[in-house]
Amino acid sequence: MKAKEARERTRMETREAKERVKREAEEARKVKKAEALVKKEAEWEAKEKAKREAEETRKAKKAEVLAKKEAEREAKERAKREAEEARKAKKAEVLVKKEAEREAEEVKGKAKGEAEEPVSAELYKGIVKLTIMPPIDIGQVRKLEEYLYQVQDLRLVLVGGSVDEGTEIVVSAENPIPLIDALRELPPVDQIVKKGKTIQLTLKAE
Repeated sequence: MKAKEARERTRMETREAKERVKREAEEARKVKKAEALVKKEAEWEAKEKAKREAEETRKAKKAEVLAKKEAEREAKERAKREAEEARKAKKAEVLVKKEAEREAEEVKGKAKGEAEEPVSAELYKGIVKLTIMPPIDIGQVRKLEEYLYQVQDLRLVLVGGSVDEGTEIVVSAENPIPLIDALRELPPVDQIVKKGKTIQLTLKAE
């Protein structure tokens, strides 16, 4: 009886030992598998990290190139704007200078005209030459001729000349008349200047 119990106990112990060995082997396999998974996960994370770092480096390099190009473009645009502003400033300076010269010429011409303009009360008799100064407006010349016909004691003798060089009108005063005053009152006349025996007329622009 005791021998039988001993054998039974031995079988149980053997079976338990096998079960334990089996469990330990299974646990060892699981541990090994878990280690392999951990290793693969670490390798995958390392690859992903390297990939991300490489992508970030590529993006940073690309951003640097774009920033450089943008800076160059802005520099060119700024240089272009500055050149345009300088050109405009130079043009404005030239215009101001020309305007000042024109005004100076006008003042000089006006002063000269005033110096040359005869006393309006001066009386004219006989043949007098009137020169119409350029620019010549044919319509205004025709109107002047019509008004000259209406001046008392004045006769229109001859009309000649050219648009570029000026038109000459020869008139004759039968009696002494204040010709300057009479001409100044004619609507087409703008300026009157006496040059010796000739009277220069500038007509108004129509």
